[in-house]
Amino acid sequence: MRPRSSKTRGYLLVTPAKNEEANLPLLAKSVVNQSIRPRLWVIVNDNSSDGTGKIAEELAERHRWIEVLHLKGGGGYDLKYRYSQVVRIGFERALSLAIGRGIPFGYIGVLDADFILERRFFEKLVEAFGRDPRLGIVSGGGYYLKGGRLVWEGTDPERPKGSPRLFRRECFREVGGYREGPSPDTVSHYLARFLGWRTGQVVDAIAVQLRETEGRFGHLRGYEMLGWSNYKLGASFTSILARAGFLMLQNPVKGYALVAGYLKAFKGRERRIENGDLREMIRSDLTLGSNLRKLRRIRDARKLVPVRESDVRG
Repeated sequence: MRPRSSKTRGYLLVTPAKNEEANLPLLAKSVVNQSIRPRLWVIVNDNSSDGTGKIAEELAERHRWIEVLHLKGGGGYDLKYRYSQVVRIGFERALSLAIGRGIPFGYIGVLDADFILERRFFEKLVEAFGRDPRLGIVSGGGYYLKGGRLVWEGTDPERPKGSPRLFRRECFREVGGYREGPSPDTVSHYLARFLGWRTGQVVDAIAVQLRETEGRFGHLRGYEMLGWSNYKLGASFTSILARAGFLMLQNPVKGYALVAGYLKAFKGRERRIENGDLREMIRSDLTLGSNLRKLRRIRDARKLVPVRESDVRG
C-alpha cells in the first residue's frame, strides 16, 4: 500500500537564517527557479543583526508562497540547541499555515541559507520518494566549489545530509517531528531506520554549500560539537578514536576536536539516548566495520557524481 504522501508532489520548506544577508538572495534565486516550487516556504529570521530580515520580507512581498517569521532573543548562534529550536518553530509555523490554508503536501523539509540548488533539485528528491514508498528521509548530494570546480563532499549515500533534506509526511510524524537538542538530523535518521523507513541521498541532486558545515564555527568548535553529540548518541570511544585517526590525515585539528568533544561530554556525564535498542543500533552503525562499509558505499557512489573531481570527507 502506497502512503498518502505519494498522491502529491507538493512540499513545504523551512529555512533558519541568522545573519545570512550575503547568502539568502543566492538561495532564494535557486528556490524560485526550481522546476517544482515549494507550496510554502517559511524563512525564520533568528534575530539577525544584518539585513537578513529585510531581504526575507522583500521576498515574501514578491512571492505569495513565501512567509517570514521573525524571532527575538536567542543571543549567539548555539549549535547544540538553538538551531534545532529555530527549525522546530519554523516547522510548526509551516504546518499550521499549510493546514489552515488547505495546502496539499506530501513532504516537508529543511533548507539552510548557505546553499545554491540546481534547478531540478527538489524534483529529483520527490521522484526518489515516488520510486520507493518506504523512503522516509532523503537529501541531495553535497558539493563545494574548489578552484572553480564542483567537488562532491563524499558522504555515505545511505545517510541523508541534514540540509537540504525532505521528510515524507508520514515519516516526519512517526519520528516525532523535528526534535530539539543536539544532532536532530542524526537522531531523526536513526529513528526513521529504527521504525522501518529507508533513508538516503540522491547524489546527483546538486546542492552547492557556500561554506563547510562547520565553517560558521571553525573546525575546532564544529568538530568538538560533533564529538559531544556522538557521545550522547551512544558512540563508543573506540569508534571515535578510529574516526579521529582518519580525520588526522586530513586536518589534525578536526581529529583532536572530535576526541576532545567526546571526552568533554563523558566528564560532564551528559545523558545519552535512553532507548536501549535505538542506542545499540546507533552504536553498531558507528563501529569500525560499519565505517569501512560506508567507505565502500562512498566509493561506489562516485560513479553517480555528475562532476569529474570528487573527494572523501570525514
